[in-house]
Amino acid sequence: METLFTLSFLTLIYGLAFLSLVPEKYIKKLSHVFHHKQVPEYRKFSLEGSIFLCFLFGYMCASAMTYFFI
Repeated sequence: METLFTLSFLTLIYGLAFLSLVPEKYIKKLSHVFHHKQVPEYRKFSLEGSIFLCFLFGYMCASAMTYFFI
């Protein structure tokens, strides 16, 4: 139970840390609807890709830390 809590807590910390490092220009480039001009302005930003990748990298770092140090 302690290992699961540690893994989830470290995943959250590392995921948010990586998410804070992603610039806004890169988030705009990840959007698949950004290049279509007839889409409303509020739908041009797709954050799912960047959030998923940041938390995936966070999970990988957290699992490595949990594996090697606990």
